[in-house]
Amino acid sequence: MTNQKTKYLVVAVFFMAIILLQVFIPGLGYIPLGAIVVGAAPTIIQVTVAVSGIVLGPRWGAFIGGFWGVITLLQAWTTPGSIGSLMFQNPLTAIVPRVLIGLIIGWLFNRLLRDKNLGLRTAGLAILGALSAIINTAGVVLLTTFGFTVMHTNFTGIPTHNILGWLIGIVSFNGIFEIITAAILVAVIGNVLVPLAEKSGITG
Repeated sequence: MTNQKTKYLVVAVFFMAIILLQVFIPGLGYIPLGAIVVGAAPTIIQVTVAVSGIVLGPRWGAFIGGFWGVITLLQAWTTPGSIGSLMFQNPLTAIVPRVLIGLIIGWLFNRLLRDKNLGLRTAGLAILGALSAIINTAGVVLLTTFGFTVMHTNFTGIPTHNILGWLIGIVSFNGIFEIITAAILVAVIGNVLVPLAEKSGITG
């Protein structure tokens, strides 16, 4: 049992190290598509969280998502001065959507896909990847709206009315590419890592 827990811990640390690299090294946490689609730079850190939940299970996925959320929160408070930093100074916005990614994606994979054949699992992984991007974007938008309206935080350039519509307008364009990118990456990476993890006795 101790050896099994150690395996999970080692893999969890591996995913956390990837998140640190993606956060702090420019270009690793997103895919710049500016040369192809002007203004598109889909975030892919949620892919790491989703894959961690798929490989390790929902509890570890939630933990790793929370790890990303705490880093986001600390960055927002230590590097203020932008609308983005103000959004993520709210702990709910910074942490909750990221925890939900690991929890929900990990639970759905274990519940619906772990024992399926390659074709069904690939299609399911793509759907889960898309869902991870939706959870992240929708969670951030809704909790930011809550923060700006109920908690009365504000920033120069943020409208005082129809904040939800304004936020949706900002993220919707990039969000489409995040959904597509996450679907592809989770399907590819998941199909590589899940069999390797299962051979090592890591089954979610």
